[in-house]
Amino acid sequence: MKRTTIKSEKLPPFPQKWSEALKNYWPSKSKEDLLKKIQSEYNNEIIFPEIHNIWNAFALTPPDSVKVIILGQDPYPNMGQANGLSFSVDKGVETPPSLKNILKLYSNNTGFSSLRNGDLRPWAMQGALLINSSLTVRKKSPGSHVGLPYEFLLNAVFSYLNETKSGLVFWLLGNHAHLHSKNIDGNKHLCLKTAHPSPLAAYRGFHESQLFIKTNDYLKKKQVPPIKWSLEP
Repeated sequence: MKRTTIKSEKLPPFPQKWSEALKNYWPSKSKEDLLKKIQSEYNNEIIFPEIHNIWNAFALTPPDSVKVIILGQDPYPNMGQANGLSFSVDKGVETPPSLKNILKLYSNNTGFSSLRNGDLRPWAMQGALLINSSLTVRKKSPGSHVGLPYEFLLNAVFSYLNETKSGLVFWLLGNHAHLHSKNIDGNKHLCLKTAHPSPLAAYRGFHESQLFIKTNDYLKKKQVPPIKWSLEP
């Protein structure tokens, strides 16, 4: 029996709760077009994350639980790193440079030692929606899926959250992420724009951004339980 490879598997359904939430923001034609193009990429190229992980962020953080949105650029392009959550890697995987800078910022903001575990699922399960401007990438080709129409999905997500929620915190990390600030009402939410944590950009203000401090201070002010950012060793 021929073994089915990751590339030939069928794209899993978009999580039902998010599908319902976005039905008035993400036209079906646009959705079908994006899903078709994603499937074609998986069928013809080596794509990260693995196809069964593509919707991890939406599956782990349903619409009603969102407190913080952390938007990066695109997934890690190397084998065994991307797991469907922006900046996250599975336990036991070496921490990539961008994530190292995020964990270093955590240490600077909290006074606790830097986290060694890069699995950010505990953040997602507390209400941090960890997504990228592009949810997929070709192997060893950063930015290769900028041309896929992910902006329609991202615009739908941001418009839905902006209009139906209040008191959310948006981390827009890098120039691609900054483009989505147009869909955020600063009177209803806290929008934190800073440089991408990549070593090539982090010196432009990321290290001084105080993202963790500002986020939890704001959530406490709104009487929302803050995110517990600490991670298991």
